[in-house]
Amino acid sequence: MKKIKILITLILTITLFIIFQNKVEAKSYSIEDMDIQVTVEENGDASIKQKITYKFNGQYNGIYINVPYNLEDTEYEEVVKDYKINENLYNGTSINVQNVYSITNGIEKKYTLDPTNYVRNGQEGIYTEENAYGLHKIKVYSPSNNITKTFEIDYVIKDLCVKHNDIGELYYNFIGGAWDVTIKKLNIDIYIPNNTQNINIWGHGPYNGQSKIIDNTHANFQVKNIKPGQYVASRVLFDNSNIASSTKLSGINAKEIIFKDEGEIVENKEQKNAFTIKIIIFAICLLIYWIILLCVFEKDKKYKLVNVEDDELFEKYNPMIAGCIQGSRNILARDIIAVILNLINKKIIKLDLYDALGGTVKYNYLIAKNTELENQMDEIEKYIYTWVFDGKETINLQERLTQMPKEKEANKKFKELNEIVEKDLANIKANETKVPMCIRGFNIFLFIISLLSIYKHILFNGFEVYNSDLSNTLLVMFIIYGIAFLPLFMGILYVPINLIVIIRHKINKSVQKITGQKVVTTTISLLVLFGVIILLTYIFSTHKYIVADEILICIATIIILTDNLMMKNNPIMIEDYSKLNMLKNKIEEYTLMEDRDIEQVVLWEKYLSYAVSFGIANKIMKRIKGLNLDDDLLSFIYNNQMIDFITSDYYLFYRYASLDGKFMKTYKMTTEKMLKAMSEGGNGSGSRRRIFWRRRFLWRWTEAGGGGGAF
Repeated sequence: MKKIKILITLILTITLFIIFQNKVEAKSYSIEDMDIQVTVEENGDASIKQKITYKFNGQYNGIYINVPYNLEDTEYEEVVKDYKINENLYNGTSINVQNVYSITNGIEKKYTLDPTNYVRNGQEGIYTEENAYGLHKIKVYSPSNNITKTFEIDYVIKDLCVKHNDIGELYYNFIGGAWDVTIKKLNIDIYIPNNTQNINIWGHGPYNGQSKIIDNTHANFQVKNIKPGQYVASRVLFDNSNIASSTKLSGINAKEIIFKDEGEIVENKEQKNAFTIKIIIFAICLLIYWIILLCVFEKDKKYKLVNVEDDELFEKYNPMIAGCIQGSRNILARDIIAVILNLINKKIIKLDLYDALGGTVKYNYLIAKNTELENQMDEIEKYIYTWVFDGKETINLQERLTQMPKEKEANKKFKELNEIVEKDLANIKANETKVPMCIRGFNIFLFIISLLSIYKHILFNGFEVYNSDLSNTLLVMFIIYGIAFLPLFMGILYVPINLIVIIRHKINKSVQKITGQKVVTTTISLLVLFGVIILLTYIFSTHKYIVADEILICIATIIILTDNLMMKNNPIMIEDYSKLNMLKNKIEEYTLMEDRDIEQVVLWEKYLSYAVSFGIANKIMKRIKGLNLDDDLLSFIYNNQMIDFITSDYYLFYRYASLDGKFMKTYKMTTEKMLKAMSEGGNGSGSRRRIFWRRRFLWRWTEAGGGGGAF
């Protein structure tokens, strides 16, 4: 237990240190502001002044932007299926960079073009250009270290505007979906000089964008917090006389077509929002339905009783059964400790304390069988009795409690013990599952409906569930890299997986301190899991609507995983259920002290084992300490390792005997073997070739859309 606490503390300390160091020292940059000024020229060109304000944290060599001159607008492509206007008309023919500047603390610096492209990092005052895959890549060499710097790039996109018979049009994807970081603030001003007719503007991309018409010559579009992967396109209609000398002619009357297309896009956005709201409403309805199920089928009403005889309950129920009834739960690892303590109390197990010879342990706690009383045990006590002694007559209790969870069959024995307890509970009609099969079947139906709703919602929002090109590429990458680097990936993942397991156990342990109910434990575990997923989706994903889907699937999953855990007692058991709850409250609140002299109560015999099963042992241990009690009891209480067993819910059992523990042990052994095999083989030159090929492939992959960043 102490080692686990030390491990968790160490991991959290390192994590916080890394986070703090990242905030202070890590190399990173952000785009604080981007301002794009567009002027429509008479020949159909678009003159653009693009200012980008970078905040550098660390040392960088410069920046780059990829300017697309081929239109890519997924929102338009998703809605408009019948292209009445030739989409190739919206592509520019080339890009002509005119000026590159940087502005630092009000000082302007102009950059010169190096046509050779043989430039090294660290050089300053130059920029390079490169055309590739429908993009014009501009790379600006401007070494920067912990500074805020604004770059201005002036360029002309040739033949961008389209001259229709009845209207002029500028339609362009200003922000491609390949920027490395979030653009915190984007402003686009579009000017059509000498335009005297009304203009129209539409924006495509993030839903938080706002477009407005300033006057007949000026349109504006603004967006905040554009995530990597998002794009921003804008469409402006104006009098075609403003591009009188344009050579890009559609030969059709396009105004009505464009208004119809844009109307469908707006309607599609509204339908998407409405669909998302329906998903949220459905999730809320399921949550209310689940609460109703809890109220009807989970736990009994507790009654306040008077003159509850503790001895009657002790005689009727062993600590394990008492804890299961009181908490409406199955057995927990702590119940094993509780039964052992109760058997010691009943003298079926003899306990002797011996001075330890040296070392950090002051006493050895030896337990021995009392064969004369073995026939007084019930089936549960016999199983634990046999398990603990493991064929021996006398054992060291402290060593045995440490060893039991590490045994190969520990998890199997725990399951067998739970089956015995479930049978006993069924015989007394306690903790019966009350949710009818018809309702459980209906819950499965609701889960399937939820999945179908989520599937339709994702498809309706234009998300590609399956992309053959991407899937095939990923498959090839997995075959090439997956086998070679699988051991390394497994080794890297060991720490976060182990941390997740520890955190989950900690959550379960904290919940079981309050209540052992499986409904509560399962619900909180799922909420934590989905909570992390939802948070990551909200922070990193460009598809925010998926959060609604995750909330729905979380609630639907909770319903089907907890409806068979909702348990109530038979009417004849309700009184005992209330009595056991009163016993717990009496121990927890020390009201038993009002009834009798604490110095005369043999707490070991009467209450400690049940306090362990109820999950409140830590409270009663605090009360016992300092009292003038039996020396053996005080020695037991003051032994830190024994107290860990009593008050920690036997966490050692979960660490070693749980399926998670077994999985982590197997995972670690497998990883170590694979890493060892990998370190003994391999070919250095081959690895270098693979890395070179991967870099080439990733370079091509990232060049697929307009964007930019720093290097």
